[in-house]
Amino acid sequence: MNDGSDTAASIEAWRQTFTASLDVCADLTDPGWSAQTECPLWTVKDVCAHLVGGEVWMSQGHPAPADGRSGLVGIADRPVAERRGATGAEVLAELREVFALRQRQLAADPPDPAAPATTAYGVPVNLGILLTHRAFDGWVHEQDIRRALGRPGNLDAPGALIARDILLASLARVVAKHAAAPPGSVVRLAVGDPVPFDVAVTVDDNGRGYLAPWAGPAASTTLRMDWETYSRLAAGRIAPASAPVEVSGDAEVAAKVLDVFAVTP
Repeated sequence: MNDGSDTAASIEAWRQTFTASLDVCADLTDPGWSAQTECPLWTVKDVCAHLVGGEVWMSQGHPAPADGRSGLVGIADRPVAERRGATGAEVLAELREVFALRQRQLAADPPDPAAPATTAYGVPVNLGILLTHRAFDGWVHEQDIRRALGRPGNLDAPGALIARDILLASLARVVAKHAAAPPGSVVRLAVGDPVPFDVAVTVDDNGRGYLAPWAGPAASTTLRMDWETYSRLAAGRIAPASAPVEVSGDAEVAAKVLDVFAVTP
């Protein structure tokens, strides 16, 4: 599990997913750039503009925002709005340029994963975690682009494994706190290829959730889905009613969990 300490792996995952997005977009014409993604209100061009904004922020030393909301707007929305009048080709060229700059910066000054940093939302973290989240953001948006264009791939890439770890880290809170599964609940997530895992959240008598590999013998609620469905649900890319999820056991708890499954902004 990548917790930010394996900086080399995070950087390689970031490099791989950004390279893949650049390759997927390399031959796009206007209809492709205008294709709507599952990221609400964003086209393929908008997603690329967002990626530009994130990497520009990193290239500037990832300055801490004045507050969480301004940081979210600055890294997520403002770069998109600022490039509404640009062509897709212009945005792609800018993404190539800032990606190349970031690679040069990382090579010239290898990052210390323990160095203090701040997320775009104003949360203190170490630099290793921040770099891991850049790989996560890149992979999630690569998949947005691929689905919008009908060009699937990279579902089991290094960035996907980072996404799995980050999303799983929120699962106990989703089940126990957000969905308020009752004490004694055992909610199992059986996720299939191409990034399979089988885990369960057990809710104790105090209402706290604990995540562990599934070991049986029985769960009160089981959700089965493939990896792409899991990642889309957890990233808020698909409504639970539209997701191909097989439910067994307590259907009411399952519905509550799925209703609050999304953990990304």
